[in-house]
Formats: sequence, structure tokens, C-alpha cells
Amino acid sequence: MKRSEIFSFLLAALAFGIGVVLPHEVFSSLASEPLVVVGMATVSFANLNGTSYQKPNPGGTRKLLIALSKDIDGVWPKQADIVDGEIATGPTMKTGKKWAEYQFPDGTFDMGDDGGGDPGFQSFKHTIEFMIAGMGPLIQKEILKHLNAGSVVIGELNDNQYYVAGTSDNPLYIKPTGKIGKKGNDKRGYTLKGDQDGFMWPLTPLKSTVATALVLIPEEGV
Repeated sequence: MKRSEIFSFLLAALAFGIGVVLPHEVFSSLASEPLVVVGMATVSFANLNGTSYQKPNPGGTRKLLIALSKDIDGVWPKQADIVDGEIATGPTMKTGKKWAEYQFPDGTFDMGDDGGGDPGFQSFKHTIEFMIAGMGPLIQKEILKHLNAGSVVIGELNDNQYYVAGTSDNPLYIKPTGKIGKKGNDKRGYTLKGDQDGFMWPLTPLKSTVATALVLIPEEGV
């Protein structure tokens, strides 16, 4: 066989190996191994009745619980704590630390969330706002504790559900605005507002068993 014929034969064999044998081996290998999908699976919409038909749907809040983020041991709540739309695991408090309750004038405590952002960059923002009626040494002392100090807030709604705003690793920073009032019937006291963004979830309810297990500071007047 001539040298040119041998060279042509080798080229044909190489082309056959690349074009036929190699792809066959690759696809056979893929077929024999489980397929691994990288990324988050799509969760499709479900039917939802958002009319509250024949059910009460009261607005408003009745209780405000608050703790410094540094009084909570570890990260709480976190994504893994949320099961079926509820925070199912309670916080672990550092030794001797408990949840405080702030009493507020009726109708002055609100909580909210906002899922803003451009497509592909969306996350949630948590917000709270409440008022404290009056001024005095004990109130001023408590307000100073919020200076450059983050908080986690739990609100009891008028339907007996408890919702959480903020986390121990991404707390709310509460800022007070005080007014003495120009005349006798003006509101004298503080409006306190707090917000934080970058959350993976909106305001989320606490499971009832978790809410009842919260350890509170014994009630006392301010």
C-alpha cells in the first residue's frame, strides 16, 4: 500500500473515532449516571382564595415584643426555621436574656413588608412603627438602648397570630422622633420607626407553640 493511501486511511479512521465512537461513549456514560440538575427547581403557583370569604380579617395589633439582636444566641430566625409558611423553631436566648414588652397607645403599632426591586434583584424589606405616649426618665433611658443597636420585633395581631420582623443577623434599627407638643391637646411622646432590607422572606408568622414558649420579662409599669 502506498504511503498516501496509508495516510488517507489513518485520517478516515481518526474521523470515524471522533464523529461516531466518541459521541456514543459520551452519551452511553450520561445515560448510565443519574442526571444532576443544578439550580433551584421551579415551584408553580397553587390555587389561593384571597377573599377571606365568611371569615373575619381584622387589622391591628395588640402586643409588641422586642429583643436586642445580641441577646439572641446564633441566627434566628433563619430560612431553615420556616416550615409550611411558619417559623417553627423558637429563638435561643443568651443566659438571663428575655423578651421585653412595649405597651403602646391603641392603634399606633404597625408592621409591614415590601418585596421591591427590579426583576432578578428582588428581596424583602421589613418595617415597624409604634408610639410611646409620654416623656420621662425611664422612657428616655429605654430609648437610648436603641442607639446603634439592632432589634428583632415580634407583634401579636388582633387575630392572635404572632409575626416576626428582622433577624438576629439582620436586625431592625429603630429611630425615635420625640415631640413635646405646642399645646395641651397635642400628642406628647415618641414615634419610633425601624426598617431593614435584604430578607429572603416577608413578615412570617410564628407557630403557635413557639409563640407560647417565648420567655418574657415580668410585666411592670414604666
